[in-house]
Amino acid sequence: MTTPITTIAPNECTLPEGNYKYQQEPLFNNVTGAAITLISVIVHLKWSSVCIVFDNETEHEAMLLHHGLSDVGIFADVHSLQQMTSQKIDSLMKEKAAVYDETSLNCTILCRLESCQQYLEKPFDYGRKHMVRSSLLHNSRWLLGIFHDGDISVLETNSSTELDNVAVIQYPTSLLNEYQQNELKLEDAVKNVFMHMSELNDSNTRTLTEAAIEGLYDIDSDEFKYCAWLPIQTLLWHTRKRGFSTVGYTQLTGSLRVSKNIYPNAKFGFNRRKFIVSSLPWNPFVVLDNETHNYTGFTIDLLQELAHGLNFTYEMTSPPDGQWGIEGKNKSWTGLVGQLQHRDVDLVAAPLSIQTDRERVIDFTYPYFYESSAILMKKPDPNLTKWRTLIDPFSTTVLLCIFVSLPICSFFLFFFEKYNPYYRKVEDRSKVRGLHHFSDSFWYMYGALLTQGGEHMADSSSGRTLLSFWWIFCIIMMATYSGNLIAFLTVTKDKLPFTDLSGLVAQDKYEWGTQGGSVFEHIFKTSTLPEYQTLWNGMVGYNRTDNRVLSVLGDVQIEKVIEGDYAYIGDKTYFDMIMVNNCDLAMTLAEILQLQYAIALPNNSPFTKMFSDEIISIHESGLLQIWKLRHWPKPGFCKGSLLKEPKAITLIDVQSAFYMIGIGIFVASFTLFIEFLKQTYCKWREKIGKAKEKPQTIRHVSTIPKLDEFISY
Repeated sequence: MTTPITTIAPNECTLPEGNYKYQQEPLFNNVTGAAITLISVIVHLKWSSVCIVFDNETEHEAMLLHHGLSDVGIFADVHSLQQMTSQKIDSLMKEKAAVYDETSLNCTILCRLESCQQYLEKPFDYGRKHMVRSSLLHNSRWLLGIFHDGDISVLETNSSTELDNVAVIQYPTSLLNEYQQNELKLEDAVKNVFMHMSELNDSNTRTLTEAAIEGLYDIDSDEFKYCAWLPIQTLLWHTRKRGFSTVGYTQLTGSLRVSKNIYPNAKFGFNRRKFIVSSLPWNPFVVLDNETHNYTGFTIDLLQELAHGLNFTYEMTSPPDGQWGIEGKNKSWTGLVGQLQHRDVDLVAAPLSIQTDRERVIDFTYPYFYESSAILMKKPDPNLTKWRTLIDPFSTTVLLCIFVSLPICSFFLFFFEKYNPYYRKVEDRSKVRGLHHFSDSFWYMYGALLTQGGEHMADSSSGRTLLSFWWIFCIIMMATYSGNLIAFLTVTKDKLPFTDLSGLVAQDKYEWGTQGGSVFEHIFKTSTLPEYQTLWNGMVGYNRTDNRVLSVLGDVQIEKVIEGDYAYIGDKTYFDMIMVNNCDLAMTLAEILQLQYAIALPNNSPFTKMFSDEIISIHESGLLQIWKLRHWPKPGFCKGSLLKEPKAITLIDVQSAFYMIGIGIFVASFTLFIEFLKQTYCKWREKIGKAKEKPQTIRHVSTIPKLDEFISY
């Protein structure tokens, strides 16, 4: 910190030692004064417009400065200190935004020390309710020309101004009485500016700024009065107070030496100002420790990096209603969006989705994360489908083809064996069991399908050829079936009842819902798509009997999912985190919309581009990917799946095998019953056949006497 000057004497012309990045010597000197020095500094700063403010004693100097700036092509308007109220600042900013599309202000104040101090301490309302005006704390540049012969360190010790960029040049009060004499000489100096500007051509490498400064320096040395070097001091932020730092020197002739940036605070972002940041817990983006009340997570890492890069501090809060933000009556929004709309907070750092209706009332930065929507549900009870274990290894189509192939191939084998000329010399072949009977052929082919042989074999070449290829087919089928059967017995196959929104709407077992106050509720509620309207009508109906369907609390929604028969529509990453601790949950993607998460600021915020540029820089640095690896679980990871205990095959796993035994007994019994019926039927037919036969007629011819009647002994 340097000691401010108290007087300026003709013999104080030695330039302090230093490394000056910018320096320019005047060619001739015949006009001196505060206006010359201020014009030199303003031209060096390359301001295109400036607001000149004066007090009761510096109006003449302000007018000289106004004329000089106008002649060098810099727009300037003049106002008194009494006119520069908060409302006047708003008016100036609106005019500048309309013309230059900017929200910054360059202001030069000419005043006594007391007037400047009172003005800087004036209670302007820079609160978050006045977004553009509060941005002037960071985006405005203030150049103070203070006329005072004593110490001006009161500005650094007692100043209550919150403006970041304030530079000060101190002048002796004796200059206030000399401007009227020098007015004509100043006009001559301005003419010299245009003379040097006219010398510029396409081959000349000098800039307009250099030409303007040379014109101001092109004056008669015989009229020289003061050659003292006046320090250009800037107010820096320190831990407890403001402090002066010398960044250059200037002479009343307009000679300028600059060693540092005149406004170094402009490079320090928001200079440790505190922002009110609102958020909502949403794992893994925002995680709140209820004991320590500390916030962590992916979005909090981003917020901390933004705070470091843009040099601000923050205080966390949350919306009282716990909602993300939906539009209510009178176009008033709830939740996080409502806090920004009403300017209750400075920004929102949360996984807040960019959405068209929201952008009408708030600003979004460059998105820092792209998300998908999904449907979370409880896995169906696997025991309900264990009866299908024996048929699950093959699809329905494969099973159908196998069952059709069996009788068809059996018929061809029967045909080849029965009508083959190879067997033409065999007598009474029809009375012998063999493959020339369809039943024997069918049972042989069925046994081969189970990789078992048969009693009869084909002797003909055609029959054996068919059987060889059938055996190859059976071996392939059984090998595939056996491998898949082992997998189905050891790994549970989860088949979800639906895989998309259309399937969800079509079924009647599951209810569905989403988080109240979220972007999903807003989309379903306002959409004109029939499917979304059906979803919303269903949610409203279910919510009448159970208000958890549209609960704003994610934990409440998860509890309802765990209870069963409920589908929760939300964002995929949050579901991934929930499924880490609950292996009974399943998720299916729902192409509702691709979500984009971004930092949100109040509408028309002048800081949106600043935050977006910083987020882009963070994205390009790879930090987002590092944070994602830190907070995201592995894909498909579930803590319950880490158990390495061997899984025993239970009765319910192989229940289908016992079902097959039961089916076999039933079919065999039914077959036996049919055989009895057949046998009974055959006997009945035989009996009926005999009864229908006519009896033979017996005629008596004679009676043969006994032999012993004729033989005598």
